[in-house]
Amino acid sequence: MSKPKVVVCDHIHQAGLDMLANDDQIEYVFAADIDKTALLDVIATADIAITRSSTDVDDKFIAAAQNLKAVIRAGVGVDNVDIEGCSKEGIIVMNVPTANTIAAVELTMTHMLSCMRMFPYSHDHLKNQRIWKREKWYGYEMKGKKLGIIGFGNIGSRVAIRAKAFEMDIVAYDPYISPSKATDLGMEYTTNFDDILACDIITIHTPKNQETLNMLDVDEMAKMKDGIVLINCARGGLYNEEALFDNLKSGKIRFAGIDVFNKEPAINHPLLELDNIIVSPHLGANTFESQYNIGTQAAAQALNAAKGIEFKNAFNLPIDENKIPAFVKPFLELSQKTAFLAAQINKSAVKSIKISAQGDISAYLKSLMTFVTVGALTESLGEILTM
Repeated sequence: MSKPKVVVCDHIHQAGLDMLANDDQIEYVFAADIDKTALLDVIATADIAITRSSTDVDDKFIAAAQNLKAVIRAGVGVDNVDIEGCSKEGIIVMNVPTANTIAAVELTMTHMLSCMRMFPYSHDHLKNQRIWKREKWYGYEMKGKKLGIIGFGNIGSRVAIRAKAFEMDIVAYDPYISPSKATDLGMEYTTNFDDILACDIITIHTPKNQETLNMLDVDEMAKMKDGIVLINCARGGLYNEEALFDNLKSGKIRFAGIDVFNKEPAINHPLLELDNIIVSPHLGANTFESQYNIGTQAAAQALNAAKGIEFKNAFNLPIDENKIPAFVKPFLELSQKTAFLAAQINKSAVKSIKISAQGDISAYLKSLMTFVTVGALTESLGEILTM
């Protein structure tokens, strides 16, 4: 009997590669350095594929991968994976959702400190221009400043804890959490977005979806207090980039720390022309510890999937239509869409879910509950939510 084949399509940490190479129960193929067209031939006989942002799991990839059972996206985002297309072909899609949490949290704090004290600019002044001019570099202390955090989940809440150590006042805005998650930490919770706009610093930590795209736009920026500092180390496009440019140029926004852009690489972006912005090239996961975590967790998930042990952090539940009655699938899809619509209308924290069914479909109530739950939580959790 042939061993299941695991193909690594993009570079991951060597520790993860070693885990795969040292497991004699699988066939391991390293294909990160070959042309993406040639990769299609390699993937044709793969059972499991590990990918990152360099490989698009699109219709061509899916069509070529005739034996593929699972794709592990070594990272958080799955923008380059056609999840629906994978589901139709019975391919399970997984990711590594928490491996880079601390890296993203600490990068946010780095940008915040850099904006308040202009460290990159003073460093350049002395190191590269050899100018010693202390009076040019007066910054601001973080103590006593009010920090507005949009999105109080895995990353946002950890940023809040670190900011509190700087004796900042924290205001959390996240309509999908219980207020006690913030208030139990001695922080303020608000459902009024204007409270966030009144802060001295704003940082955002949300998924990118229709609700959060351009969440700070022209109107919101007009309401902000003069001299505010904005931080975005989450996803490009959460702040309207044109409005951000205009308000930085006018001085309404005193400084901004930006790690992510709408279109990347952003080497010719207008924001780079400004002198009151700190930028980095999407470094949220760029720590050695984070890369180790991503590589080893992705490898572990690949090994478990190859052996049929578990499919951890699966986004989808591919439906084998040969194993369920034909009438069930439309109910599953309808229940998920109905719950998603209800969450969009309600826009509040989901505390409990109850479903009922009559007739033949009532035998599949447990499956219906899974799809209803995913539909209800997708609005608030976005890409970190799995089946």
